[in-house]
Amino acid sequence: MYSYNEEAGGEIQRRETAAKRTRIARLIQENNLDGLIINSQRNFAWASGGANNWVSIADEGGVASLVFKADGSSYAVLDNLEGPRLENEEKLGELGFEMIEAPWWEANKRSRLLVDLARGSGKQARVGSDTVMADTQDIGSEISKARWSLLPEERERYRKVCQAAADALESICHEIVPGMTEWEVAGFLSQACYARGLVPFVTLVAADERLFSYRHPIPTFKTIDRYVMVVLCAKGGGLIANCTRLVHFGPVTPEILEKQRNLQIIDATFNLNSKPGAVAGDIFVKAQQAYAYAGFPDEWKLHHQGGATGYAGREYRAGPDTKDVVVEWQAFAWNPSITGTKSEDTVLVSSEPGHEIETLTTTPDSTWPKATVTIEGLGSMERPEILEK
Repeated sequence: MYSYNEEAGGEIQRRETAAKRTRIARLIQENNLDGLIINSQRNFAWASGGANNWVSIADEGGVASLVFKADGSSYAVLDNLEGPRLENEEKLGELGFEMIEAPWWEANKRSRLLVDLARGSGKQARVGSDTVMADTQDIGSEISKARWSLLPEERERYRKVCQAAADALESICHEIVPGMTEWEVAGFLSQACYARGLVPFVTLVAADERLFSYRHPIPTFKTIDRYVMVVLCAKGGGLIANCTRLVHFGPVTPEILEKQRNLQIIDATFNLNSKPGAVAGDIFVKAQQAYAYAGFPDEWKLHHQGGATGYAGREYRAGPDTKDVVVEWQAFAWNPSITGTKSEDTVLVSSEPGHEIETLTTTPDSTWPKATVTIEGLGSMERPEILEK
């Protein structure tokens, strides 16, 4: 079984956190700031090399914040009830943060404490933050872009997270039998994720006609007869793995099989065009053309097609007018669909020879059926088939 179980506070995490301080110092300088406050779960994980500050994954923010100052000092500000756990298990002190505790019953004062700490003694000092806060400048979008190019330490962590997610998803799909409800499948999938050290935060399941009706099928008590789609987005070390698999009981019908073959080409068109320096909108237009060539010119309008991923399920959702440029070592999760079929994996792209594209949501010993898809002038990649049982 593949799992994600990183040692907190180890040398790899300290090295990554030091590199993030360099990026954050650049953000502070470029925005003419004296200090920067980080509150969100995704940015906290990014800045700390995968540490977590969440209790409820449904919240945007967490129970601890980080403060970085222009002079190079950094702090972790947290409620007093969180201090022992974050010190002993997240190892924030070992990562170089000075721990500052505030009484949990004075939550309204915490924002003021963060701003004053970031400001220091200068009353006219400029303070940035990754969320909307009084007396700060919101530079959340700049921080998001600073996350896109993954460091070697992040890439290795992401591989482990994605392998564990793919293992969880595929293992459960192999166990599905007719008569199960969608909720049962979602429950087994959640259990498989937690057993592997991951937190599932999107689990979609569609059985039979629901697969043809809805692009975002929240699980129901509908029982599975012949066909089911299972979608997973799971988080580990702050990074998010995204993948989809389809299972059919008995031979896949010719209609579905034809759609799947065309969809694999569209999927590969998205992925193989995702090269550093490419404009996301241009990639999208090429995939639109692939949809039209396959005879499904309007299917892309029925579902967002995905985009860049990493510390957010989607760092951005691409469209024909998206101006963002692909950067080195950036992750993508394209998710094209044709009614009744869908394809999705998390990939890592670069211009380094031999590492132009790497599918992360797979395992070396996966038995999931795959097809090799070749796009002229771009190369080849394997795409998942529909599993017949």
